[in-house]
Amino acid sequence: MISIDELMKNNIDPIPKYLILRDIIKLEKDNPILQNTKKEVLLSKWVLDIVNHQWNDGSFGQFHSLSQYSSSPITTEQALRRLLILGLDKEDEPIQKVLHYMERYLLGEIDLRDYKEKKHDWSLLTRLFVSTWILKIDKTNSHALKIAENWAKIVSYAFINGDFDEKSYKEAYYEVHQSDRKKYMWGLKNFYVVSILSGILSEVISSRFINYIIKSNNGIYYVYDRCLNHYPKEFKSKLTSRFIHAYEVLSDYPSVKKEFKGFVKWIKAQVLSDGFWDMGQNVKDKVQFPLSRSWRKPLYRKIDCTVRIQRILYKILK
Repeated sequence: MISIDELMKNNIDPIPKYLILRDIIKLEKDNPILQNTKKEVLLSKWVLDIVNHQWNDGSFGQFHSLSQYSSSPITTEQALRRLLILGLDKEDEPIQKVLHYMERYLLGEIDLRDYKEKKHDWSLLTRLFVSTWILKIDKTNSHALKIAENWAKIVSYAFINGDFDEKSYKEAYYEVHQSDRKKYMWGLKNFYVVSILSGILSEVISSRFINYIIKSNNGIYYVYDRCLNHYPKEFKSKLTSRFIHAYEVLSDYPSVKKEFKGFVKWIKAQVLSDGFWDMGQNVKDKVQFPLSRSWRKPLYRKIDCTVRIQRILYKILK
């Protein structure tokens, strides 16, 4: 496995370089090298490609899903996910603008532009969606934390006696949310519930919850739809990229590192003889990849893949 020092000796583009400096080397925010690299990130092609679609109100049009009537090629969620992957945070103007937009929604000052699904309690779900993204940016936001705490009550009640109890989950769901029982109940094995509860649940409930997610045959909805205990056979694939994303989401639960031993062993076994990881050209999806300006040279693809994996290993093993 290539060391961070060896990796940095390559001619690394601004985005992967910044992610290493910020997330692995952990330079202070006022470090000139970090600050100058961040300036390059903000002027990079990939960031500008997204930011150029931002509306005056801070959104990117519809929030959760595009429709045939969408006037933007990207949703607010998609834009936000990509910008965070590229290294932006709450100190950056595009993120500040979208954060203000989401806060205004939670305060009831504006409505989202999305089509309101009738099968679900759509207000309940969109408040979950928006709060999840707010807490990814600002973990202290009081409005989003209230919603996270409600979901924590429900999930804690469902696992209070050990294994997941669907009847208890249903009872707590309708009692806490005061949702119309004619509406579909939203499950817990999805990106939003898993994400919003990191740092909220007790250590005991966290362990039970994450163990339940990892053993589920359906993975994490919106991320990876297969069992997380079964590792992809082909490393160079979009399926593997989604599989790794699931563990990136789970790695926000620092108290349950013991649940990730199998994943760590598997991911370390995928390193090439030159010390790099390479997930292949097909994983370029304009979401997770690319980070570098171009993948015309395989080295830059390897750098991007290696930086992504080194960051998740650092979170799990630190």
